[in-house]
Amino acid sequence: MSSLERFGGDREMRIGNAERASLTEILRSAVDQGYIDLDEYEKRVDTLMAAKTVGETEVVLADLPAYQRVLQAQADAFAPDKQGTPEWIKWLWAGVSIPIGIVTGVWAFVYFLSGSHQYFWPVWVAIPLGVVATVLTIAERTIIRPGEERKRRERLRRNRNQ
Repeated sequence: MSSLERFGGDREMRIGNAERASLTEILRSAVDQGYIDLDEYEKRVDTLMAAKTVGETEVVLADLPAYQRVLQAQADAFAPDKQGTPEWIKWLWAGVSIPIGIVTGVWAFVYFLSGSHQYFWPVWVAIPLGVVATVLTIAERTIIRPGEERKRRERLRRNRNQ
C-alpha cells in the first residue's frame, strides 16, 4: 500500500497499475477473511480497474476494515509528533535543583540556629545555575527542536516520494 501513501489526501490524483495492484490485494484479503464473496469481488475489481483517480477507488474500498486500517496508518504517519520535554532537559533541571536545595538548606539551618539575620548567600549558587539551565532550555526550544522538526518533515517527504 506504500504506493498510495504518496498521494496523501488528494482524491483527484490519478493512479496507475501499481496502485491498482496494491488495492486489488486489499480486495483479495477481504475475500480471504470473508468480508465479501467472489461475485462481489469480481464487481469491485472491475470497478477498481476502471478507476482513474484515488477518489474513484474509495467507492469499492470504503467499507472494508483493511482499507480503513491503511487510512488510519497513513493518517498516523502524517500526524505531527507531539514533542514532549526531552529527558536531558528534565535531568538538567533536576541536577540544578539539587545543589540549590542543598545550599538553601544549609543557609536555612544556620539562619534558624543563629536566630539573627543572615545574608542570603545561596543566591550566588542559584543564579548562575538557573541562568545556565534557562539558556540551555531556551536553546533546545528555539534551535534544537525546530532543527529536529525540519529533519522529521524531510524524512516524511522523502518517504512519501519513494
